[in-house]
Amino acid sequence: RRHTRLQGDWSSDVCSSDLHPALGPLVRVESLAARPLALTPQEAATIARALDAVREGRSRETEIYLSPIAADDAFQALVEADGVRIGERRLDWEATAAFAADLAAAAGGALAPGR
Repeated sequence: RRHTRLQGDWSSDVCSSDLHPALGPLVRVESLAARPLALTPQEAATIARALDAVREGRSRETEIYLSPIAADDAFQALVEADGVRIGERRLDWEATAAFAADLAAAAGGALAPGR
């Protein structure tokens, strides 16, 4: 297991996690929800792209929702005028950008087009 404490003052961890027997490597998101959330690299990349799109104004979505294949809990972010709310945590746009970058980095090659 490789764990990386990520930058930002929003108190979240994103790290590469244990190997799932059927899905392969997972990305763990900790501290934003009551329980850690396990994502496939593709799911982490999808959330990163969605967060960037709303932050940059390329998407008018008001909610980002993803039900991960390897977790019982869902990822849900509500888009607000000054950032996003993930559970009880509020991230301003700077923290949202940092979180998206951390997810993208943890996802690695899953960000390639067509994946």
